[in-house]
Amino acid sequence: MKILITTLLLMSTLFAEIKVGESFPKLTLIDQFNEKTEVKQKGSTTLLLSFEKDVSAEIKTYLGAKEKDFLVANNIMYISDISSMPSFITSWIAIPKMKKFTFQISLIYDEKEAVSISRQKGKVTVVRLKDNRIQKVTFVEPKALGSVLK
Repeated sequence: MKILITTLLLMSTLFAEIKVGESFPKLTLIDQFNEKTEVKQKGSTTLLLSFEKDVSAEIKTYLGAKEKDFLVANNIMYISDISSMPSFITSWIAIPKMKKFTFQISLIYDEKEAVSISRQKGKVTVVRLKDNRIQKVTFVEPKALGSVLK
């Protein structure tokens, strides 16, 4: 019985969703060029997180129409969860396509890390951080990104 309770407690912290006022969880992120990336620990940052192929495609369309330095100039980081994508598809199709983009995509490969982040089906998770503390979490239709990122 003690083992069951301990296991449930550990799992509840592992799968706890992000909350305003807390630190954003440490993620192991690699971009499309196999370079390590990380969420800034100081200053203000906006994170765009996608967990679905269709949402990612709409973010790509939005960012593709922006200037090359749009993300950096506006302290925005785009993170895409590809943990459920088969590795063959990731390495032979998805990553080569992503390398052609004019913007950086930080990629989540580990499903255990991805589950800790709040999400809603069909929406972009937008997280506003100040010194790595969560200030606000919103869920936005991909077509409405322009109004949120003003």
